[in-house]
Amino acid sequence: MNRDISVERDLGQLAALGARLLATPFLSITVYDGESDPGSTAVQTVSHVAAYCDEHWAAANPQINISQLGSPRNAMTQHLGLYASLPLRNDEGETIGTLACAGDEARDLSEQEMGVLKSISALTLAVLRGSTH
Repeated sequence: MNRDISVERDLGQLAALGARLLATPFLSITVYDGESDPGSTAVQTVSHVAAYCDEHWAAANPQINISQLGSPRNAMTQHLGLYASLPLRNDEGETIGTLACAGDEARDLSEQEMGVLKSISALTLAVLRGSTH
């Protein structure tokens, strides 16, 4: 199987798992292309995007631009009850992407749910590390 297809499949499964565990209708994993200039303020290009989105939630919320929810800056304009994100950082501490979840219900993630988000982040990084070896 092609490595990129395998990575996309694995990230998609992690997005679906994370959404289920967090009871959120949306979860995305965005990975930036590694070719960006360090210290640049330019928007980075994306090399991988995996998202789980409940189709009924998307249909009930046509005002939400789902393609913008992977970016915390863009998601802030979306009028969501819940939006939580974590940066994905490589071993050198550089931000290489974002993990984000969203939903209608106005709530903060519990400590346990933040642990789930961190676990999905760690699994995402493991998948990405495995794709480079």
